[in-house]
Amino acid sequence: MYLKIMRLKKAVSIALLLGAAFVLPAYATEQQRNSSSIQALPKTIQASMLAPLSGGGYLAVDGKNGVSWLNADGTPLAALAAPAELLDWREEIPVKNGKLEKYVVAATVRLPEQQPVIMVLNKSTKKISELVRLPIPSFKIESLCLSVDPAHNLSLYLLDERGTAEHWLVADAQGEPLIKKLRSVPIPPNSKSCSVDDQQESLFIVEEAIGVWRLNASVEAAPGRQLVDAAKPFGKLSQSVELVAALPGGLLAFEPQQKSVLFYRKQGDSYQLEKSQTISQVEEVENLSVVYDSVRREITAVLFDEATQRHWQIKSPWAYDNQNDKTVMPMVSVVADIQTETMARFGDAADDPAIWVNKKSPRKSRVIGTNKQQGLFVYDLQGKQVQHFNSGKLNNVDVRYGVPVGKKKMDIAVATNRADNSLVIYAIDPSSGKLVFSGSVNTDLEEIYGFCLYQSASATYAIPNGKSGEFQQIKLIATPDENNNITWRGELVRRFYVKSQPEGCVADDKNQRLFVGEEDVALWTLGAEPTAANTPELVLAAGDLLVADVEGVGIYQGRQHSYVVVSSQGNNSFIVIDALPPFKVRGRVRIDMDAAHDIDGVSETDGLEVNAANFGGNYNEGMLVVQDGHKVMPEAPQNFKYVDWKKISAALQLD
Repeated sequence: MYLKIMRLKKAVSIALLLGAAFVLPAYATEQQRNSSSIQALPKTIQASMLAPLSGGGYLAVDGKNGVSWLNADGTPLAALAAPAELLDWREEIPVKNGKLEKYVVAATVRLPEQQPVIMVLNKSTKKISELVRLPIPSFKIESLCLSVDPAHNLSLYLLDERGTAEHWLVADAQGEPLIKKLRSVPIPPNSKSCSVDDQQESLFIVEEAIGVWRLNASVEAAPGRQLVDAAKPFGKLSQSVELVAALPGGLLAFEPQQKSVLFYRKQGDSYQLEKSQTISQVEEVENLSVVYDSVRREITAVLFDEATQRHWQIKSPWAYDNQNDKTVMPMVSVVADIQTETMARFGDAADDPAIWVNKKSPRKSRVIGTNKQQGLFVYDLQGKQVQHFNSGKLNNVDVRYGVPVGKKKMDIAVATNRADNSLVIYAIDPSSGKLVFSGSVNTDLEEIYGFCLYQSASATYAIPNGKSGEFQQIKLIATPDENNNITWRGELVRRFYVKSQPEGCVADDKNQRLFVGEEDVALWTLGAEPTAANTPELVLAAGDLLVADVEGVGIYQGRQHSYVVVSSQGNNSFIVIDALPPFKVRGRVRIDMDAAHDIDGVSETDGLEVNAANFGGNYNEGMLVVQDGHKVMPEAPQNFKYVDWKKISAALQLD
């Protein structure tokens, strides 16, 4: 983990502190203070920004001499005469720079044009070269910081002190240099310094005169921040910190009034001050960089004192174990194949998809998605919108085939309408896939919400739920007149309950079983027949693996094995579980960005559907369709993503 902290200027800032959660214990003991060693670096090192490298030596940036690779005594090993300021770096990053190799990759700002640049240091050839340049921003860059996401995409944050950070992709997961703006991130005004902990996906930002904030560094993250530490009266620091650098499992910060480096360790969802190290020799520290040695379990931090033009180095023990990797199974990653056209407006709109299989021509199958602000939208397998209905606040949707209507049979799509607590029914043409409004059925639910269909040998049932936790099982009955006009009615045959708000629901018709999600609690199962017991049985409780909210649920009915797929909304992932007892968890998967094809990753998924049909092409073993709660690259309203099931099966090594 290699991170930096940049120069700060004094300013006045106002922050919204209500509701922030942080831990501020007393400073550590004197013995803890003295556990670190301090030494001045050679005077021959003149650069204003210095980054310690693993294995020794430094990467240096200077406004006059440019970018240099120095050995321990300051002797140049490689240089690029390009005056620059600001610095962040990562080591052992695969990049295609002529050929795919691992480099030290650095981000800096070229002077005088103020252009962000990505550079690479090839230690074997002792050469520093430019990889790519970003567009010159319209603002003065106050700080910059690199980030490597779990899918190995390399990105860069550029801070504007007016309250925005631009987030740019600079190299994709295959090491291909690729400049694309991912998003704009709201940050506190007068933010002067940033640093990213890649393993925790945490972006730390210093707000002058206030303190340190933690934001989610994931490109898919929603806006929001947590206060880590603050100056009085909001915290116990004598003065706000000015510099911050992320560590694996923690961070360093520099408090100028006490001339102290503060060591914070992540404890649960908070950061606790573990110890401090005073450096009485410094007067005006303007740069702090740190590297972690996982073998020695030690950090090396370098500070630059502008007043004396000297660098000071601190070595301190830092034990770190990534407990997340030990307590839950590994996360695998796939990318989406297709994304649908976006909704018309920003906001929480797209919600739940269903897949209708055209049995005569599978390539002409349809994805049917709800827009809970507008109605129903229909897409082809290329993601193009082919129909839409302005039919109200539709929340969840499901489909079934061959529903008896008099002497005929009909494919239908049914959705819950939150505007009037009803079920809205659409007939589906079996050849073209065209939907036509067919009717509606009222319910007595007070706040209708989630929904699924169940089809037995003798009947088709709608199973809506309400926010109170109530589920209803309603037999759908269609009666045509002599003009083939259809009247729909519902016969309530069953009620059952969970204790808090549910939403996701799916029926395994083959095995006569329901799977239902209680958002903050668990995934449950119970019999699907009206005569089945009404007490749900636990499949998987919400926790470290299935992270609340428990949202969309789907069934993959394979030839040999069937699986339940459930949305783990709290950590932007999906859990795959055997559909039969004992409901073994087969793995968890996330859908990351495919930068080369301009398809962003998936986050905050509400609804999903999965189908094992042979749709042809890439989808000859089925497909997963998910709602994407946060569309980026570029930032746009929500949409749905399609994923070839073979990718998921291969990543999880399913049977």
